[in-house]
Amino acid sequence: MVTFDASETHSMVYLHASLCESLRLYPPIPFEHKTAAAADVLPSGKELKAGDQVLFFTYSMARMEGVWGKDCAEFRPERWLTAEGRLRHEPPYRFFSFNAGPRTCLGKQMVFVQMKTAAAAVLWNFAVDVVPGHVVEPKLSIVLHMKNGLAVRVRRRDDVVLHISGKINTV
Repeated sequence: MVTFDASETHSMVYLHASLCESLRLYPPIPFEHKTAAAADVLPSGKELKAGDQVLFFTYSMARMEGVWGKDCAEFRPERWLTAEGRLRHEPPYRFFSFNAGPRTCLGKQMVFVQMKTAAAAVLWNFAVDVVPGHVVEPKLSIVLHMKNGLAVRVRRRDDVVLHISGKINTV
């Protein structure tokens, strides 16, 4: 079994982009509500009084052309990368999985390290395939769940051949 050290995750840019894209399309909390502490005016011009509540649906926002472009419904990790292959910063008010402003998740960077460490180890050591015919769809609730779970076939990767820098390495 190959495991990865947290220090190795920094260079896993495409994996990071893939995790961001997954969180964009399937945010753990599919909607949020905020309460105005004082009277305010939204960018749309809508006036709020102190105590007014605003609901916004991050699940729906991820599928809005006006926010993410014509390919908004597609899983495209490349949208998180610059032309140079570096991570592209998206404003937290656009990508809301970790909240924004003074309520931004303090553990965001640690969460990415943990997700990348776990995902890299699973993907390196196992082949994971969704069971053919299994219906994958969300069950909307306060926390986003999978309606039918995720039925997968997992098999150990034996004699995996990797192409690295033009060399062939067997693991």
